[in-house]
This record gives sequence, structure tokens and C-alpha cells, in this order.
Amino acid sequence: MKRASLLLAVLLAAGSALALDTTHRGNRVGILLTPARYEGADERMASAIRKYLREELQKGGFDAFDAKATYDDLNRNADSAADYYVEIAASDASSGSQGGVGLGAGAVAVDVSLVVAHVAAEIRLYDGRSLELIRRFELEHSKRGLAPSSIGVGVPGLIGWVSLPVMEIAQFKRAAHDVARDAAARIAEYKQAE
Repeated sequence: MKRASLLLAVLLAAGSALALDTTHRGNRVGILLTPARYEGADERMASAIRKYLREELQKGGFDAFDAKATYDDLNRNADSAADYYVEIAASDASSGSQGGVGLGAGAVAVDVSLVVAHVAAEIRLYDGRSLELIRRFELEHSKRGLAPSSIGVGVPGLIGWVSLPVMEIAQFKRAAHDVARDAAARIAEYKQAE
């Protein structure tokens, strides 16, 4: 009886070991910081894309987290806490008004413009174990909208006005969110095809 239970324990342990699939990766995705060479508006745009990307990946069933490290930091420190890492390697944003009209009544005027924001980013997907580049995605989106772009107050001979960049910022956020949504979809497609 002791031999039978020992044999059964050995067979169960062997069967469990064979059932482990070491080639299959999990759903843990670390979102890397942008390299230090990007600063100012580029870093703010990459930061917005990182935030939205983490949210979109989580909605898609991934265990996405902020890795709080750059690719170079991760490369120097061999500890890996993710199955994949994603880096926003480069981002670019531009905006402008493609036309508008001024409306006034008495001493108050409002400028309504067609505001266009364009966001482009290079997203890199790395293997979490080897840190090798798996895929690179170049994504871009533009958003347009009519919005008040300035308000003016004046009297005959003197007019003062203030710019209202709120709608421009909102268009940037919408375009950055679309880039992140596309990146999350591409990562999910890759994971599914794997």
C-alpha cells in the first residue's frame, strides 16, 4: 500500500510538471517611462498616452501597470515583473486653428475656430523575459472640433482678448486616447495570435 501511494504521488507530480506550459506568456504588461531625452510637451503627451494605454489594456483583460522605469533602467536591472513591456518611444503632437469666425455683441466678442489636434506615437512591445523587441507600432490620430478659441472685451478704440486653449487640450486628450486604444488593440491582437 505504501508503494502504491508513493507511485501515485510520483505520477501526479510528473503529470503536474508536464502540464506546465513555460512557452505561454501571461497577461502582465508593464508600461515603461519615456526616455529622459524627451521633455516638455513631448513628455506630457507620452505621459497621457501611457495613462490611457494602461487603462485600455486593463479594460481588455490585461494586468497592466506602471513599471516606473525606462527601457534602459530595466535593461540594467535584470528583474522582470511582466510578461511584456510597452514603451512609448517617441511622440509628436501639433495643433492649430484652420479657420474661424468672430462674433460680437456690444463690448464682448467671441472667436469660434475649427481646432485640429494631431498626435503620433511610436509604441514598442518588448518580451518581458528577454527584453527583445517583438513589435513596433507607428500610430497617429487627429481630432477636430468647433470651439471658442478666445474671448474679447473692449470699448471703441481699445480691445483686450484672452485665448482659451481648453478645447485644444481636450482635442489632444481625445487624440492621445485614440492612439492608446489602437496600441492596446494591436497588443491584444499580437497576444491572441501568439
